Formats: sequence, C-alpha cells, structure tokens
Amino acid sequence: MEELTANLAASFNVSNIPNNTAAPHPRLTNYKVKTSTLDQDERRRKQLEQQKRKRFDSVNHARRLADDDWKDYISDEDELDDGEEMDTSKPKQKRKKPKRYYKNQLMLSEWLVEVPTDFQQEWITVLCPVGKRTLVVSARGNTSAYARNGFKVNQFPSLLPGGNRRQGRKSSEYTLLDCIYSEASRTFYILDVMCWRGVPIYDSETEFRFYWMQTKLDEVPEIASSSNINPYKFVPLPYYTCDKTSLEKMMAEPLPFEVSLDGLLFYHKRTHYTLGSTPLVGWLQAWMLPDILSVAVPQSYIDNKPPNARLLPPSPMEVKTQHNKTKKRTDDNEMEVKTDDNTEQIIEDDKEGTSQME
Repeated sequence: MEELTANLAASFNVSNIPNNTAAPHPRLTNYKVKTSTLDQDERRRKQLEQQKRKRFDSVNHARRLADDDWKDYISDEDELDDGEEMDTSKPKQKRKKPKRYYKNQLMLSEWLVEVPTDFQQEWITVLCPVGKRTLVVSARGNTSAYARNGFKVNQFPSLLPGGNRRQGRKSSEYTLLDCIYSEASRTFYILDVMCWRGVPIYDSETEFRFYWMQTKLDEVPEIASSSNINPYKFVPLPYYTCDKTSLEKMMAEPLPFEVSLDGLLFYHKRTHYTLGSTPLVGWLQAWMLPDILSVAVPQSYIDNKPPNARLLPPSPMEVKTQHNKTKKRTDDNEMEVKTDDNTEQIIEDDKEGTSQME
C-alpha cells in the first residue's frame, strides 16, 4: 500500500509548469511525464529573444516592494476577482482574500532535462545549501523576510542598505535580495540581487548581477557576522563555470557553507532576473550529475540517491532532435559567413564597375 501511495504521489502533478521541480525529474524511470509542446532548449531560445524586446518596469516594481505600496497595481489575482464580480448569476459572493503581493517575486528553476549545446560556455552554477527560499526586503529602517507564498515570516534589523533605523528612513535606501535561509546556521545565503541601495538591476544579465552582488557586499563586511544590529548573517554564494573539469573539482572540494548540500542551480549568463519559473535556470541534485552531465561526484552524494531511483538516458528521438538543432545552428552560421562574403564581393564588383565607367 505504501508503494502504491508513493507511486501515485510521484505521478500526480496539477501544475502545468514544464519540468516543475516540485515533481520528480522527468527522466526518472518510475515517473511518466507529459510531453510539452516545446522542448526545453527551444523555450530557452524563445525567452532570450523575448527579453531583448520586452523591458520590465523594474524601478516602479522595486519601489512597490520596498514601500509595500500597491496602489493602482493590477495583479493576476485582481483580474480574477474582477471576473468573478461580473458574474451576477451567483447569489452570494465570497469575501475576497487579502492580496499577497510578495508572492511569486523570485526567479525559479526547472529541472535541467536537456543539456544546452552552449552549456560549458554560456552557463554558470551555484551550490545551494539546505534551507528555505526567501525574498529579503530592507527599507525604511527595517528588514523583512518573505516566503515564496508571499507571507512575511520575519522582521529584524540588518546592516543592509535601508535595513536598520540607525541608517535613517531614507526612501531611496532599499535593497532586494533572493536568498536561501538556513535555520541551522541562522544565515541568509544570497543567491541573487535585484536591487541595491535603490538601484534596480532586474534587467541586467546574470554575470553582472553576480559581480555586482559580490562587489557591494564587500563594502559591508560586517554583514557576514551576527550582532545586535545584524542578528542574522548574510553570506553570498560563490558561482562556478560549467566545464567538466571545474564541475568535478567543485564537487570534490569542501562545501562553501556550514550546512548540507541541497542541489545545484544552473544559470544562463545572459538571462535577466525574471519572476517565476524559467528554462534559463536549471536544477539538479548532486547524485544526478553523472547521469545528466557525465560529471563524476564523490560516493557520498551517490549514496543519497533515493532507493531504486534511476535516470533514463535520452531517447533516440531526443538525441536525433538535438543533433539536428546543432547541425542547423552550424549551417546557419556558415550561411551568415557566405552571405557576408557575397556582400563584400558585390561591393567590390560595384567599385570596379564604377571605376571603369569613370
């Protein structure tokens, strides 16, 4: 009966988010995944193209989070409520629930299912400790921590810009961080930064955000220690390149934090900080690295593999599709080179024709 319950729990997933990390990895042998209309690699390409055309109003959004001012802001929940109010056939309307505007304010990952063709060149990885994903907002002399569901779970002083009353209550001093909170070490491990001292960087690429985060935190070294005015430590998580040698070295070395390893996040270098789940951020547990990335890991991580868990290799169709995509990109690049050569030749011919006419 327990085995039947476990199998039902693994196969039941009401979310329509592709490769949702709340469900088992799609390549697990005991998990049947529904095929999506677009493969992961294609969705990555489309999202990178989309972010070039679409600019996020990061200034106003960051200000709303800092000031908790949502006047004139229309969320998805608001639109749903408006639709419900228009339905006059219902004799009685349910009382509206209070809005949770701090919900869905973090960039979330998908399972890394398809290894990108540019994985070694265009991706970086972060080792993640066991803990709870948290949005940290410091503004107007207070620091607040919000869970992924939007509930405020803590409020305290900190040495973050805008995070304690000794700094004053300047409206321009506020900071937004994407963190993993570890209760065991009373530490906020910083994954990403969306705004620092009133300067939002949602529309900046991953490499810049990570560099900016480290540079700004170096200006406040006391933030990594606990004190009366900074009761919780704030520690940035290091990032690494994704070539096989670097990954195997990273996994063999001691962890850069005091608690256990939860898994690895993989970020595309060019992605902006987007809210919600994105194929441009991947997630794997340590024991999956040999099967998915052909990266060797210490036996201690392999021993943490769930009983009877085995990742299936890519199907022949998936391998063929990946090969065709790689070949198409190569052909497109060659076509661009030939086009450039032809253009140069036409220009040269025009010059020769003009000189002869003269």
